Amino acid sequence: MRPRTVEVPQYDWRRALDQFSAVHEGWRISLDILTAEIGAQPEITDLPLAGITFEPAGAGAVMITAGRPPAEYVTHTIQAPSHIWIERTEDGADAALSVKSADGAQAIVRLKIAALPDTVDGIAQHA
Repeated sequence: MRPRTVEVPQYDWRRALDQFSAVHEGWRISLDILTAEIGAQPEITDLPLAGITFEPAGAGAVMITAGRPPAEYVTHTIQAPSHIWIERTEDGADAALSVKSADGAQAIVRLKIAALPDTVDGIAQHA
C-alpha cells in the first residue's frame, strides 16, 4: 500500500491537531527531528502520545507531548510552524504527522501501529 500525504491548511491546524490527539491519545509514537545540519535525530521513542497542540500566539508553536503517568512527560516544541502534513495509508489510517518550521527543521511523529481507530479496540494503548 502506498501512503498518501495530506497538507493541513493553516486555518485548520488547531482543530486537526486536537482531533489527531483525541483519536490517538495513548497510542505509541516515535518522534524524529530532521534538520539539514544534523540529519534525523530521535527525540521520543516508543512512548504513548499525550497530545499535540497548536498555540497561535506570536509566530505560533506546535507542542508534541508523550509519556506515561505518573512519570514526567516529554514535550517537544516546534516554534514558528510553516506546514503540517498527515500521512495516511491507502485505507485511510493515520500513519504519521509532520510539522515543518520556518527554519526548515521538521518533526516527524510516527504511530507505532497505523490502523483505523475503530479496528484497534484499545490494542495500541497497551502494546
